[in-house]
Amino acid sequence: MTKMLAAAIKEVKKLPTDVQDTIGINLIDRVAAWRELRAKIAEGIREADAGLAKPLSAKTLIREFRKRHAKGKK
Repeated sequence: MTKMLAAAIKEVKKLPTDVQDTIGINLIDRVAAWRELRAKIAEGIREADAGLAKPLSAKTLIREFRKRHAKGKK
């Protein structure tokens, strides 16, 4: 464990147990999301290395990003 993580845990230990549990759940969720992202990146790299990747233009990338993340905007 790093010094920073140990320091963070030391501070969390000072909080009420219900808050500690919430922080613990959030941390576990973040680690799971990080692992999932890393797995997706690794899969994308394998696909690209195998020649399965398709070229993507900047316009297409922006359009897809907006489609996924825009909140009520087009």
